[in-house]
Amino acid sequence: MIKKTLLALAALLALAASGFAGFVFLARPLSRPPQQVSAVATPERLARGEYLAHTSGCVDCHSERDFNRYSGPPKAPFGANGSCFDKGVGVPGVVCAPNLTSDKETGIGAWTDGEILRAMREGVSRDGRPLFPLMPYGDLKHLSDEDALAIVAYLRTLPPVNYKAPAPKLDFPLPVVIRFIPKPLDGPVEAPAKTDTEAYGRYLTNTMGCVFCHTTADPQMQPIPGREWAGDNEFRGPWGAVRSANLSPHETGLGDRTKENFIGLFRAFGNVEGELPKGSQNSVMPWAEYNKLTDEDLGIVYDYLKMQKPIAHTVDKFPKTPRG
Repeated sequence: MIKKTLLALAALLALAASGFAGFVFLARPLSRPPQQVSAVATPERLARGEYLAHTSGCVDCHSERDFNRYSGPPKAPFGANGSCFDKGVGVPGVVCAPNLTSDKETGIGAWTDGEILRAMREGVSRDGRPLFPLMPYGDLKHLSDEDALAIVAYLRTLPPVNYKAPAPKLDFPLPVVIRFIPKPLDGPVEAPAKTDTEAYGRYLTNTMGCVFCHTTADPQMQPIPGREWAGDNEFRGPWGAVRSANLSPHETGLGDRTKENFIGLFRAFGNVEGELPKGSQNSVMPWAEYNKLTDEDLGIVYDYLKMQKPIAHTVDKFPKTPRG
Protein backbone atom coordinates (compact mmCIF):
# COMPACT_ATOMS: atom_id res chain seq x y z
CA MET A 1 0.00 0.00 0.00
CA ILE A 2 2.79 2.43 0.95
CA LYS A 3 4.65 1.61 -2.26
CA LYS A 4 1.52 2.26 -4.33
CA THR A 5 0.93 5.52 -2.51
CA LEU A 6 4.51 6.68 -3.13
CA LEU A 7 4.23 5.75 -6.79
CA ALA A 8 0.97 7.64 -7.09
CA LEU A 9 2.51 10.67 -5.37
CA ALA A 10 5.54 10.53 -7.65
CA ALA A 11 3.25 10.39 -10.69
CA LEU A 12 1.29 13.41 -9.43
CA LEU A 13 4.50 15.36 -8.82
CA ALA A 14 5.77 14.48 -12.29
CA LEU A 15 2.46 15.56 -13.80
CA ALA A 16 2.53 18.82 -11.85
CA ALA A 17 6.14 19.47 -12.87
CA SER A 18 5.37 18.82 -16.53
CA GLY A 19 2.33 21.05 -16.29
CA PHE A 20 4.36 23.86 -14.74
CA ALA A 21 7.07 23.44 -17.39
CA GLY A 22 4.41 23.56 -20.08
CA PHE A 23 2.97 26.72 -18.56
CA VAL A 24 6.41 28.40 -18.44
CA PHE A 25 7.45 27.41 -21.95
CA LEU A 26 4.09 28.04 -23.61
CA ALA A 27 2.94 31.04 -21.57
CA ARG A 28 1.98 34.09 -23.54
CA PRO A 29 2.80 37.57 -22.26
CA LEU A 30 0.25 39.58 -20.35
CA SER A 31 -1.59 41.65 -22.90
CA ARG A 32 -4.88 43.23 -23.78
CA PRO A 33 -6.59 43.28 -27.19
CA PRO A 34 -5.28 45.99 -29.53
CA GLN A 35 -7.12 49.28 -29.18
CA GLN A 36 -9.70 50.15 -31.79
CA VAL A 37 -8.16 53.50 -32.74
CA SER A 38 -7.25 55.37 -35.89
CA ALA A 39 -4.17 57.57 -36.29
CA VAL A 40 -5.81 60.14 -38.54
CA ALA A 41 -3.02 61.86 -40.50
CA THR A 42 -3.57 65.57 -39.96
CA PRO A 43 -0.68 67.90 -40.94
CA GLU A 44 -0.04 68.73 -37.29
CA ARG A 45 0.00 65.07 -36.24
CA LEU A 46 2.32 64.08 -39.10
CA ALA A 47 4.76 66.86 -38.22
CA ARG A 48 4.75 65.83 -34.57
CA GLY A 49 5.11 62.16 -35.51
CA GLU A 50 8.11 62.82 -37.75
CA TYR A 51 9.76 64.83 -34.96
CA LEU A 52 9.19 62.08 -32.40
CA ALA A 53 10.10 59.16 -34.67
CA HIS A 54 13.48 60.74 -35.39
CA THR A 55 14.23 61.84 -31.83
CA SER A 56 12.88 58.80 -29.95
CA GLY A 57 15.02 56.18 -31.67
CA CYS A 58 12.43 54.68 -34.06
CA VAL A 59 14.19 55.75 -37.27
CA ASP A 60 17.65 55.42 -35.74
CA CYS A 61 17.26 51.75 -34.71
CA HIS A 62 15.03 50.55 -37.53
CA SER A 63 17.13 51.97 -40.39
CA GLU A 64 20.62 51.18 -41.62
CA ARG A 65 23.16 53.54 -40.06
CA ASP A 66 26.10 54.94 -42.01
CA PHE A 67 29.07 54.51 -39.70
CA ASN A 68 31.38 55.86 -42.37
CA ARG A 69 30.06 59.21 -41.11
CA TYR A 70 30.21 60.63 -37.61
CA SER A 71 27.60 59.17 -35.21
CA GLY A 72 26.17 56.86 -37.89
CA PRO A 73 23.21 58.88 -39.22
CA PRO A 74 20.35 56.70 -40.54
CA LYS A 75 20.25 56.03 -44.27
CA ALA A 76 17.21 56.02 -46.51
CA PRO A 77 14.96 54.14 -46.90
CA PHE A 78 14.00 54.87 -43.31
CA GLY A 79 12.37 52.07 -41.33
CA ALA A 80 14.04 49.12 -43.11
CA ASN A 81 17.41 47.34 -43.01
CA GLY A 82 17.69 48.21 -39.32
CA SER A 83 20.45 47.48 -36.85
CA CYS A 84 21.20 44.07 -35.35
CA PHE A 85 22.26 44.01 -31.70
CA ASP A 86 24.43 41.34 -30.09
CA LYS A 87 26.67 40.78 -27.08
CA GLY A 88 28.67 43.87 -28.02
CA VAL A 89 25.83 46.01 -26.74
CA GLY A 90 24.84 43.65 -23.95
CA VAL A 91 22.24 41.51 -25.73
CA PRO A 92 22.41 37.81 -24.74
CA GLY A 93 22.05 36.67 -28.33
CA VAL A 94 21.17 38.57 -31.50
CA VAL A 95 18.13 40.79 -32.03
CA CYS A 96 17.50 42.70 -35.27
CA ALA A 97 15.17 45.68 -35.62
CA PRO A 98 12.15 44.72 -37.77
CA ASN A 99 10.76 46.53 -40.79
CA LEU A 100 8.63 49.57 -39.92
CA THR A 101 7.74 50.57 -43.49
CA SER A 102 4.27 50.22 -44.96
CA ASP A 103 5.14 46.99 -46.79
CA LYS A 104 2.22 44.60 -46.18
CA GLU A 105 4.28 41.40 -46.37
CA THR A 106 7.39 42.21 -44.34
CA GLY A 107 6.57 45.53 -42.67
CA ILE A 108 3.61 46.95 -40.73
CA GLY A 109 1.39 47.69 -43.71
CA ALA A 110 -1.11 44.99 -42.71
CA TRP A 111 -1.08 45.91 -39.00
CA THR A 112 -3.86 47.94 -37.43
CA ASP A 113 -3.01 51.19 -35.66
CA GLY A 114 -3.90 49.53 -32.37
CA GLU A 115 -1.51 46.64 -33.03
CA ILE A 116 1.34 49.07 -33.68
CA LEU A 117 0.55 50.99 -30.50
CA ARG A 118 0.49 47.78 -28.45
CA ALA A 119 3.87 46.66 -29.77
CA MET A 120 5.41 50.09 -29.25
CA ARG A 121 4.17 50.75 -25.71
CA GLU A 122 3.33 47.32 -24.32
CA GLY A 123 5.86 44.96 -25.90
CA VAL A 124 3.49 42.51 -27.61
CA SER A 125 3.69 41.83 -31.34
CA ARG A 126 0.76 41.42 -33.68
CA ASP A 127 0.82 37.63 -33.24
CA GLY A 128 0.94 37.84 -29.43
CA ARG A 129 4.70 37.24 -29.27
CA PRO A 130 6.66 39.11 -26.56
CA LEU A 131 9.24 41.60 -27.81
CA PHE A 132 12.76 41.63 -26.41
CA PRO A 133 13.02 44.74 -24.20
CA LEU A 134 15.85 46.21 -26.29
CA MET A 135 12.74 47.57 -27.97
CA PRO A 136 12.26 50.12 -25.17
CA TYR A 137 8.55 49.61 -24.56
CA GLY A 138 9.26 49.98 -20.85
CA ASP A 139 10.18 53.60 -21.59
CA LEU A 140 7.79 54.20 -24.49
CA LYS A 141 4.83 53.25 -22.29
CA HIS A 142 5.20 56.81 -20.99
CA LEU A 143 4.38 58.22 -24.44
CA SER A 144 1.09 60.04 -24.33
CA ASP A 145 -1.75 58.59 -26.38
CA GLU A 146 -1.56 61.56 -28.76
CA ASP A 147 2.21 61.38 -29.24
CA ALA A 148 2.01 57.62 -29.81
CA LEU A 149 -0.71 58.11 -32.44
CA ALA A 150 1.42 60.79 -34.10
CA ILE A 151 4.30 58.33 -34.47
CA VAL A 152 1.94 55.74 -35.99
CA ALA A 153 0.61 58.31 -38.45
CA TYR A 154 4.17 59.16 -39.54
CA LEU A 155 5.22 55.51 -39.87
CA ARG A 156 2.32 55.00 -42.25
CA THR A 157 4.01 57.47 -44.63
CA LEU A 158 7.24 55.44 -44.94
CA PRO A 159 7.35 53.96 -48.46
CA PRO A 160 7.10 50.15 -48.53
CA VAL A 161 10.38 48.22 -48.57
CA ASN A 162 10.42 44.45 -48.88
CA TYR A 163 12.80 43.53 -46.08
CA LYS A 164 12.32 40.77 -43.50
CA ALA A 165 14.56 41.11 -40.45
CA PRO A 166 16.22 37.92 -39.16
CA ALA A 167 14.33 36.26 -36.33
CA PRO A 168 15.75 36.92 -32.83
CA LYS A 169 18.15 34.34 -31.40
CA LEU A 170 18.33 34.59 -27.62
CA ASP A 171 20.43 32.58 -25.22
CA PHE A 172 18.47 30.34 -22.83
CA PRO A 173 16.60 31.13 -20.59
CA LEU A 174 15.81 34.51 -22.21
CA PRO A 175 13.20 33.09 -24.63
CA VAL A 176 11.25 32.03 -21.53
CA VAL A 177 12.00 35.03 -19.35
CA ILE A 178 10.82 37.63 -21.87
CA ARG A 179 7.34 36.09 -21.86
CA PHE A 180 6.85 37.61 -18.41
CA ILE A 181 8.20 41.12 -19.09
CA PRO A 182 5.47 42.92 -21.11
CA LYS A 183 2.74 44.63 -19.10
CA PRO A 184 -0.41 46.16 -20.59
CA LEU A 185 -1.20 49.81 -20.02
CA ASP A 186 -3.94 50.25 -17.46
CA GLY A 187 -5.52 53.42 -18.85
CA PRO A 188 -5.08 56.57 -20.93
CA VAL A 189 -1.69 58.32 -20.92
CA GLU A 190 -1.32 62.08 -21.09
CA ALA A 191 1.85 64.13 -21.53
CA PRO A 192 2.75 66.47 -18.66
CA ALA A 193 2.70 70.20 -19.20
CA LYS A 194 5.90 71.71 -20.57
CA THR A 195 5.73 74.28 -17.79
CA ASP A 196 6.42 71.47 -15.29
CA THR A 197 10.15 71.15 -16.01
CA GLU A 198 10.72 68.12 -13.82
CA ALA A 199 7.76 66.12 -15.13
CA TYR A 200 8.29 67.07 -18.78
CA GLY A 201 12.04 66.53 -18.51
CA ARG A 202 11.36 63.04 -17.18
CA TYR A 203 8.92 62.50 -20.06
CA LEU A 204 11.50 63.52 -22.67
CA THR A 205 14.43 61.59 -21.25
CA ASN A 206 12.35 58.42 -20.90
CA THR A 207 10.80 58.50 -24.36
CA MET A 208 14.04 59.54 -26.10
CA GLY A 209 16.08 56.67 -24.64
CA CYS A 210 18.42 58.87 -22.57
CA VAL A 211 17.69 56.98 -19.34
CA PHE A 212 18.33 53.61 -20.98
CA CYS A 213 21.86 54.45 -22.17
CA HIS A 214 23.03 56.78 -19.41
CA THR A 215 21.95 54.84 -16.30
CA THR A 216 24.55 52.25 -15.34
CA ALA A 217 23.20 48.75 -16.01
CA ASP A 218 24.18 45.29 -14.76
CA PRO A 219 25.17 42.42 -17.12
CA GLN A 220 21.46 41.60 -17.59
CA MET A 221 20.87 45.16 -18.86
CA GLN A 222 18.86 46.08 -15.77
CA PRO A 223 19.44 49.56 -14.30
CA ILE A 224 21.44 49.60 -11.07
CA PRO A 225 19.60 51.49 -8.29
CA GLY A 226 21.49 54.59 -7.23
CA ARG A 227 23.38 54.80 -10.54
CA GLU A 228 20.86 56.91 -12.41
CA TRP A 229 22.64 59.11 -15.00
CA ALA A 230 26.13 57.87 -13.99
CA GLY A 231 26.62 56.34 -17.47
CA ASP A 232 29.55 53.98 -18.16
CA ASN A 233 27.62 51.41 -20.19
CA GLU A 234 29.86 49.99 -22.91
CA PHE A 235 28.66 49.55 -26.49
CA ARG A 236 30.74 47.75 -29.11
CA GLY A 237 30.05 47.63 -32.82
CA PRO A 238 31.09 49.18 -36.15
CA TRP A 239 31.78 52.38 -34.26
CA GLY A 240 34.41 50.70 -32.05
CA ALA A 241 34.02 50.59 -28.24
CA VAL A 242 32.38 53.53 -26.49
CA ARG A 243 30.91 54.14 -23.04
CA SER A 244 27.95 56.35 -22.21
CA ALA A 245 28.77 59.63 -20.47
CA ASN A 246 27.99 60.57 -16.89
CA LEU A 247 25.12 63.04 -17.22
CA SER A 248 24.58 63.65 -13.51
CA PRO A 249 25.32 67.20 -12.29
CA HIS A 250 28.55 66.13 -10.56
CA GLU A 251 31.78 67.76 -11.73
CA THR A 252 32.72 64.42 -13.38
CA GLY A 253 29.45 64.66 -15.36
CA LEU A 254 27.66 67.81 -16.52
CA GLY A 255 29.52 69.83 -13.89
CA ASP A 256 29.41 73.55 -14.59
CA ARG A 257 28.47 73.12 -18.24
CA THR A 258 25.96 75.81 -19.20
CA LYS A 259 22.65 75.24 -20.94
CA GLU A 260 23.94 77.08 -24.01
CA ASN A 261 26.99 74.83 -24.12
CA PHE A 262 24.84 71.71 -23.66
CA ILE A 263 22.61 72.67 -26.60
CA GLY A 264 25.68 73.67 -28.61
CA LEU A 265 27.08 70.15 -28.35
CA PHE A 266 24.06 68.79 -30.21
CA ARG A 267 24.33 71.47 -32.88
CA ALA A 268 28.06 70.91 -33.37
CA PHE A 269 28.20 67.10 -33.27
CA GLY A 270 24.91 66.78 -35.15
CA ASN A 271 26.20 68.72 -38.14
CA VAL A 272 29.49 66.95 -38.84
CA GLU A 273 29.75 66.53 -42.62
CA GLY A 274 31.64 64.09 -44.81
CA GLU A 275 33.10 60.64 -44.22
CA LEU A 276 35.49 59.83 -41.42
CA PRO A 277 39.03 58.67 -42.17
CA LYS A 278 39.24 54.86 -42.18
CA GLY A 279 39.98 53.41 -38.76
CA SER A 280 38.71 56.50 -36.92
CA GLN A 281 36.92 56.15 -33.60
CA ASN A 282 33.21 56.81 -34.01
CA SER A 283 30.23 57.35 -31.69
CA VAL A 284 27.06 55.31 -31.30
CA MET A 285 25.30 58.38 -29.84
CA PRO A 286 22.87 59.43 -32.64
CA TRP A 287 23.87 63.11 -32.62
CA ALA A 288 22.41 63.77 -36.07
CA GLU A 289 18.95 62.60 -34.97
CA TYR A 290 19.02 64.35 -31.59
CA ASN A 291 20.12 67.52 -33.39
CA LYS A 292 16.53 67.66 -34.66
CA LEU A 293 15.36 68.45 -31.11
CA THR A 294 14.25 72.03 -30.53
CA ASP A 295 16.24 74.34 -28.29
CA GLU A 296 13.24 74.37 -25.97
CA ASP A 297 13.21 70.58 -25.52
CA LEU A 298 16.99 70.36 -25.15
CA GLY A 299 16.82 73.14 -22.58
CA ILE A 300 14.21 71.24 -20.58
CA VAL A 301 16.37 68.10 -20.69
CA TYR A 302 19.31 70.13 -19.38
CA ASP A 303 17.26 71.64 -16.55
CA TYR A 304 15.95 68.19 -15.61
CA LEU A 305 19.44 66.64 -15.55
CA LYS A 306 20.65 69.42 -13.28
CA MET A 307 17.93 68.38 -10.79
CA GLN A 308 19.32 64.84 -10.47
CA LYS A 309 21.56 63.40 -7.76
CA PRO A 310 25.26 64.15 -8.43
CA ILE A 311 27.29 60.95 -8.82
CA ALA A 312 31.07 61.05 -8.78
CA HIS A 313 32.22 58.83 -11.62
CA THR A 314 34.73 59.61 -14.36
CA VAL A 315 33.90 57.74 -17.57
CA ASP A 316 36.52 56.81 -20.17
CA LYS A 317 34.15 57.36 -23.09
CA PHE A 318 36.50 56.02 -25.77
CA PRO A 319 38.42 53.18 -24.09
CA LYS A 320 41.44 51.71 -25.84
CA THR A 321 40.77 48.35 -24.21
CA PRO A 322 37.14 47.13 -24.25
CA ARG A 323 35.75 45.30 -21.23
CA GLY A 324 35.66 41.52 -21.24
